[in-house]
Amino acid sequence: MSRRTRMTMAVLLPLVLCAAGLSPAHARPPTPSPGATFDKVEPLSPDEARKRALRRAAELGNHSYYDADKVTDDGRSRQSLGRLATTAAFPATPPQPDTGDCLAKPEAARRSGWTYNRLLWCQAFGYKADYFKVSTSGPPTYMGSVIIDWQMAAMGSNTQRSLRVFWRPVAGSVRYVGWTTANPTGQPFAVHAECAQAAPYCSYAGTTPSKSWSAWNTTTDWFSWDLTSPAQAGDPTREKITTPDWHLVTDATSLDYPLIPPGKTDDLPFRCDSADYFSRFGQAFDRACVFTDVIPHLQYNLSSAKHGTVARHIQDAQLSPDTSYPIESHRKTIPGRWEPDPDPEFGSLHRVPGTGAIAASNTTWKNYACNRNGAYNATTGLPPKTPQQEAEGWQCDEYPFRSTAEGAGSGTWDFSVRWVPGTQNGSAGGSLIAFFFDDRILHVNDPFWVKINP
Repeated sequence: MSRRTRMTMAVLLPLVLCAAGLSPAHARPPTPSPGATFDKVEPLSPDEARKRALRRAAELGNHSYYDADKVTDDGRSRQSLGRLATTAAFPATPPQPDTGDCLAKPEAARRSGWTYNRLLWCQAFGYKADYFKVSTSGPPTYMGSVIIDWQMAAMGSNTQRSLRVFWRPVAGSVRYVGWTTANPTGQPFAVHAECAQAAPYCSYAGTTPSKSWSAWNTTTDWFSWDLTSPAQAGDPTREKITTPDWHLVTDATSLDYPLIPPGKTDDLPFRCDSADYFSRFGQAFDRACVFTDVIPHLQYNLSSAKHGTVARHIQDAQLSPDTSYPIESHRKTIPGRWEPDPDPEFGSLHRVPGTGAIAASNTTWKNYACNRNGAYNATTGLPPKTPQQEAEGWQCDEYPFRSTAEGAGSGTWDFSVRWVPGTQNGSAGGSLIAFFFDDRILHVNDPFWVKINP
């Protein structure tokens, strides 16, 4: 039989077990393209990419949250997310325990995987190759299939405009299905990660490991590729944002089966920037790549000894704005409340420079309300502190935050002020700054929300 009378077909499928075995419900034939590469696509603008990523996140239920209780008094986050963010170089294997926690999520078995947070994505998936013998005198004859399960993780960075993609097979997962001839244990299978856009917008570095099915069945090593998207020449913006996509390419071509088309996973978005306003403990973090198909939000807790009074203020402002000070002559609307599936961007908050004109205007209007002057008076402004509050050093807290475009001076949204313990005000503010850093919240570009827990 001529080698050219055979071909194979391959599909990617989620690892969803059912009574009959692996379910192909979400399987999709890969797009053929010679040489295990795919046509490059044009990048979206930062605005288009942000809107697309938010829609995807809402549809998929990708919700990244940041717990303010896990930020220590000096602003250092105990969350593993923070450890990822300050890693100077990529590790040789995916970070733990984050990757294990991510892979344990049932959502990791989806075609799109699971975006664990802004700096970690994972997937537990499978590949199925259907082998056919093709004859010029009749229809193709099915020969059998080979299935392999894999694990993937991708890690962002707050120190370089790159991310690292990790991949490995699940040892012992190779199955031969439907073969009436000998199992094709010696047939090759190769993988690599690559960018959906062409260089210099995005490029990848790393080898393309290729092993026989029998060799992959005993492999436990992680393989990795680095995807890099540099600042583009002529970009005058401060952040120099690029918005690439990436995917994994599979290839089972061999001399025996030369016509097998390569397969690829879904394109997954990420964002790189060169914002120069991120620093921590004297070190600048002026380059980064993060995952954007996740909705970032900050969480405060009513039960927290560190910031419970501030959390109560935010909750009351979000749920009962008309009971808050300052008193307005219209029904108040205060944004930023986290909802499980928010309408992308509506009612969100947006970070602004802490030393800019917007933050200064927010401070001015907050002070009017706190001091009962300017636009407010003894009736409409915040009542003065009690003697006990004065003695304990309570401070005037504002929501939305001073460092947001929706703050007291926005003119579009209303705001709330309240006296809170000074230590709690400082703790809550420190957590907000840590959230901005660890989730890489850019000025104006990144919408975010606030959730109040019991």
